[in-house]
Amino acid sequence: MNTQNRKVVFRSDKETSSLVAAGKKAAQKAIRENRILGLSFSFTKGNKVLKEQGNGEVVFVKLIPERKSLNIKKGTILYAKSK
Repeated sequence: MNTQNRKVVFRSDKETSSLVAAGKKAAQKAIRENRILGLSFSFTKGNKVLKEQGNGEVVFVKLIPERKSLNIKKGTILYAKSK
């Protein structure tokens, strides 16, 4: 029988915040490099997808449907499919 061992990793708040900070820093660097090279990039603002052209012009691309919040009550059992 061939079973896969899956390691479950729980991250602390400190580790999570440092990963978020590293992601923000990487995104800012990528945006800055794209502007310098004159490349376009897409981003979201609210429920809109916008694209900034190489010349600095911001163009509307499409609307994203707003997410509905889940109405979960205490004691609700959630089931998740495993891959």
